[in-house]
Amino acid sequence: MQGIEPKFHHSLTERLKYYSFLLKETADESELQQCDAMIRASELSDLYQDYLNNKRKLEVSIKNYRDHHQSLQKLLTPKIRYLIKKSKKRQ
Repeated sequence: MQGIEPKFHHSLTERLKYYSFLLKETADESELQQCDAMIRASELSDLYQDYLNNKRKLEVSIKNYRDHHQSLQKLLTPKIRYLIKKSKKRQ
């Protein structure tokens, strides 16, 4: 995710800069074009908020998975050691 995230973030910020540039350029033009640019900017903002929410959920998911994996490892390690010792005693 770390390789994709900066590219996605950069793309969103570039689009936001572009839309703000459009807003400045359309100040002299008709209201329809300004409204269209503002709608696109708000859609971009919504998409970015969704991205941030999904990123947080993914981070929480990864943390939960890591915690679960570590707890299982703590349970299994003594059992594995016991089985290894037991198998060595048989030989």
